Amino acid sequence: MAAETFDSISADIKKKKFSPVYFLCGEEAYFIDALTDLIEAHVLNDMEKAFNQTIVYGKDLTARQIMETCGRLPMMAEKQLVIIKEAQALNLKAAEEEEQFVRYLKNPVKSTILVFAWKHGKPDGRKAFGKEMAKSAVYFESKALYENNVASWIKKWLSERKFKIEEEAADLLVDYTGTELSKVANELEKLVISKQAGATITLDDVATGVGVSKEFTPFELNNSLGAKNKTKAYQIANYFVANPKSGPLVMVVATMQTYFNKLYLAHQYRNMMDKDLAAAIKVSPFFVKDYKAAARNFNEQKLEQIFYLLEEYDLRAKGVNNQGVKEGELMKELVVKILN
Repeated sequence: MAAETFDSISADIKKKKFSPVYFLCGEEAYFIDALTDLIEAHVLNDMEKAFNQTIVYGKDLTARQIMETCGRLPMMAEKQLVIIKEAQALNLKAAEEEEQFVRYLKNPVKSTILVFAWKHGKPDGRKAFGKEMAKSAVYFESKALYENNVASWIKKWLSERKFKIEEEAADLLVDYTGTELSKVANELEKLVISKQAGATITLDDVATGVGVSKEFTPFELNNSLGAKNKTKAYQIANYFVANPKSGPLVMVVATMQTYFNKLYLAHQYRNMMDKDLAAAIKVSPFFVKDYKAAARNFNEQKLEQIFYLLEEYDLRAKGVNNQGVKEGELMKELVVKILN
């Protein structure tokens, strides 16, 4: 069976056109959760769920237990639903375990709907389990969106709920929240909760509703570094020192690596038109001018020095060659060295 899209699977589920096995995998958890919830909402009614819905977790199960559950007949319903969450934790290293799954996939129980919610990747397509899953199940791979595609997704999400958003507001929301759609959707829920259907989310709505602590995010730290705004960069670094859960050094360094890679590419593609440059560095055209300005603040030699610094401080944050320096001090050291 060919891999399907989120929209095509959703449409079939809403029409109650169900398949015996669904395999939902990939890097972007949002789409996996959304399809799982949709299946759960449409297969059984509330009365039927008491006897015919089973939700389990991969790390707690053997293939035999799953096969026994799938082999049960539904009670006072046409179907039973079995959902395996965190399916990536299933034990597939043992040949016997894999063989049991493969046998079931070749001949699934027609009255059972089995859902695998496999997050943070996909199975090895060279092995029997992965091959048979791609062949026999409704197979969906949930791919992470590039930064320059998230704004379009925001517009679609809002449109489905009868809302609109200003172009700049969508781009600003991406800049504040990043590309993890579960986080973006959570912020969108907050933005629309007090709005009437048909309303437009404005730049001020995003700045007020999402940006209450926007100056204390890794993304804002990057922007401050790019602008060489020392006062703001030091302020944010000190905030992370005082609130380490808000900006662990390993996470901050990872976002810096992404940011400075884009600045380096902005140097390489400096003769491109803004639209083409946005596509090349995978950002919204709305933010190209900021990246171009930041690139002018750091020449290529300085960027190469920064890459060495980020590698060094990533290792030190993980305890390598650190000599007991606290994470907060490492954070401040790194920011000072980048700016000087």
